[in-house]
Amino acid sequence: MKKLIAIAVILMGVSTTAVQADDHMFVNIIGSELKVKNVEGLKFKVTAANLVERTYIEVKDNSGIVLYKEVNTADFAKVLDLSSLEDGKYTIVLTTGDKAVEKTIEIKTETTVVRSAVAAK
Repeated sequence: MKKLIAIAVILMGVSTTAVQADDHMFVNIIGSELKVKNVEGLKFKVTAANLVERTYIEVKDNSGIVLYKEVNTADFAKVLDLSSLEDGKYTIVLTTGDKAVEKTIEIKTETTVVRSAVAAK
């Protein structure tokens, strides 16, 4: 039940958090091309092309707990919505055969304080 809730949390939800991440490409895992791209806010597009073996895509929290896992053997593209996750570091792990590539994403909430003063009449 906990895993089902975690998967639902990843795929749904709205938050006002920000993430620090750039576009990243992982190449040369058994000749495949794997990309993780920040689409908007906390949505990331994971794509893979030229897969020759079974490929595992996982999202893990800082403790190593798997929050999302998918297995694929063909070209694919998936948008992962991480907006409902709490602040912290998360890892997207792409594994083909005995080779794995990890990309860490840090989610943090930024709060802006606006102060103003008005003279009394």
